[in-house]
Amino acid sequence: MSEAELVQHGREVLEKYADLGFYFASVDSFRFEYSRDSTLVDVTVFLHEGERVKVSRLTLQGLAERDRDRFLRQFRTQPGKRFSQAALQEDIQRVLRYFTTHGYPYCEVSISDLRLAPAGETGTAGLEIVLQVTPGEQVVIEDVEIRGNTQTRDFVILRELPLATGELYDQRKVEKIAPRLTKLGYFKWINPPRLQWQKNETGKLIIELAEGSYNRFDGVIGYNPGTQESKGFVTGLIDVSFGNLFGTGRQVDAHWERRTEKTQQLRLHYLEPWVAGLPLNAGLGFEQVIQDTSYVERALALDLRLRVNESLGLFSRVATRSVTPDSLAALRFGIPPSNSVSLALGVAFDSRDNVVNPRSGVNYRASFEWSRKKVSVRDSLTAVSSESQSFNQKRISVDLETYLPVLRWQVFAVGVHGREIRTDEEVVSVTDQYRFGGTRTLRGYREEQFRGSKIAWANIEYRYLVNDLSRLFLFLDLGYFFREDLVQQVPVAVEAAKIGYGFGMRVDTRLGLLGVDYGLGEGDSFSRGKIHISLRNAF
Repeated sequence: MSEAELVQHGREVLEKYADLGFYFASVDSFRFEYSRDSTLVDVTVFLHEGERVKVSRLTLQGLAERDRDRFLRQFRTQPGKRFSQAALQEDIQRVLRYFTTHGYPYCEVSISDLRLAPAGETGTAGLEIVLQVTPGEQVVIEDVEIRGNTQTRDFVILRELPLATGELYDQRKVEKIAPRLTKLGYFKWINPPRLQWQKNETGKLIIELAEGSYNRFDGVIGYNPGTQESKGFVTGLIDVSFGNLFGTGRQVDAHWERRTEKTQQLRLHYLEPWVAGLPLNAGLGFEQVIQDTSYVERALALDLRLRVNESLGLFSRVATRSVTPDSLAALRFGIPPSNSVSLALGVAFDSRDNVVNPRSGVNYRASFEWSRKKVSVRDSLTAVSSESQSFNQKRISVDLETYLPVLRWQVFAVGVHGREIRTDEEVVSVTDQYRFGGTRTLRGYREEQFRGSKIAWANIEYRYLVNDLSRLFLFLDLGYFFREDLVQQVPVAVEAAKIGYGFGMRVDTRLGLLGVDYGLGEGDSFSRGKIHISLRNAF
């Protein structure tokens, strides 16, 4: 260590002491102890802290007496207490925050006088501080100008703003504009809004942005290797979303999935944003599931979502659902035709800093659903409906994902999910049970390999972030299911816990975000693992 480096480190130590109010701290001397071969040295620094300076007087200038007294009562810096530079900076920010959120964007707070008063009767020197506050002109937002929106209409952007024309300037609301517009997913970038001074104490807020890609394509391909009894087969799904239709914020989603060789799902959904000028989104959806050629399930739903703030939302859903079994399945598996009406209420919270590749934040969603199910009872020999019965059902759904930064480019991601259905029926029908396993739930297993009236799974990942979109990761998935099956008209409990593990990656390519997951289930050799390939692209 050179002499210059030693002096520099000594200055840094004294600066830390000064921040804490030890303005008389000094370095007395250094002591050097060398090793026998003089290649190493231990350096001991002898310090004299001195007295910690106290505040003898604090004065606020430029404010009315009422405002001055209110701030002085709130300050951490108080006469007679020990001085802290961090506390003084916090007090200055308190004043600035108050005025910039009450219409004074040009407020300034400066230290007009800072001097050390001589020691009094106590023998301790005191610090006299004078703060000069200049509020500036109060500004009313007269106009908001959007620049760069070639497709998205102005009213779509303006309705998302927490600040409207005619209101006083509020720095807190202005700082929320860029994050709120970013969550729409319509723009490549959004500059922090800037204020342009107008005449008569008014201002124009200017928001500069660039249009991005509104539409999204997601594709997943999975391969399940064969066994001695069966051949391998390919599974997959396609998600297509057309967002911001005609620049109005409307959205259409289409989903198709082949879960197994004989199971397919089709889902369509339309979203109408800001119904009646409120932060209320309404959606209409249709879903059809063909399950192993055993039955066909169709559902029609109306959903509403109310945005409380940038992260919190409330939602509800009203749906009708019908199950039509194949005649052979009705006789062999005892699946009756049924119709149900349901109402669901829930809450959603999302504080993730990046939806695609988050570094921190929480994504939470929970719902409770009531439903009334009407079942047509068929004659066991003729399969003709003779009467009907009604049952009550309740469903609970919880999803929690959290992201914890470990090191600069490393993230620990944990997801916990649970589902449960309760019914007045003797056992929960196979058509009402939850199914899981595969790409998005329990990797290392076939799609929807397991089912139950109660299911839970956890996804644990240790991620290395390559950039804002790409990552490498190791994963451990845990799963559990429980159900009751009728065996000779007697309910028999079936439950099991499963584990899957493996590795994967998400890579940003010219085609889009390419994902590859390789998962192993219980008892799998490396050559028997499940491969899941996905592609996400915006256009």
